[in-house]
Amino acid sequence: MATKAKEVSLETRILELYKQLVVEGKIKKMSVFSFCKALDISEADFYKHFASLDAVGRKIWTSYAEEVLAALKGSETYQNYSAREKILAYFFTFFETVVKDRSFISKTYTNFSLLRGYQRKFRTHMAEVIQEGVIADEIQSRHLENLYLDVLWGIHWGLIQFWLNDESEGFQDTEKAIETYLRIPLELMGQNVLDSAYEALRFTLNRLKIPKITILS
Repeated sequence: MATKAKEVSLETRILELYKQLVVEGKIKKMSVFSFCKALDISEADFYKHFASLDAVGRKIWTSYAEEVLAALKGSETYQNYSAREKILAYFFTFFETVVKDRSFISKTYTNFSLLRGYQRKFRTHMAEVIQEGVIADEIQSRHLENLYLDVLWGIHWGLIQFWLNDESEGFQDTEKAIETYLRIPLELMGQNVLDSAYEALRFTLNRLKIPKITILS
């Protein structure tokens, strides 16, 4: 038990030093050897936890998704949200959760290699929420689920950039931006005028029994 506690403590030390060195702009010039020297540990100890320095960055980013999802799934209120409300809740909770690491995020959010694990968890969660919405008839499938995910990820990344430039008190402008930038995509995911027009057109054609046109050669 003591050994396990020691290992967890070492992993935390590695993560914290990595964040510090990233913010100070030193990590790019470092090897695993020099990193371990700065932490006063052996390379063998480092490799028990991570395969590379980039793997440390990926772990930190992935942990953000894990923290957000733990907070959401631990909330009774969240369980009663509609699918589109759950999507909004994720975005709000993300920025509340990661504000402690804003400097680190500002240095790493353009490094998509580090964001890979985070993006995978984000898309998996959103896919589950979208599927819930489709089943509950809150979201129209239209066989566009992958497009929905691409749009949500693009908005998420753009909002990170917005947040990093936000100088409003309590990041109020970011909260407004979340609602503004997600409003139209979320509305389009639901039943809308295009669906109504399609259904009306199909109904009309069926009632009129318009024959198929045969093109003669």
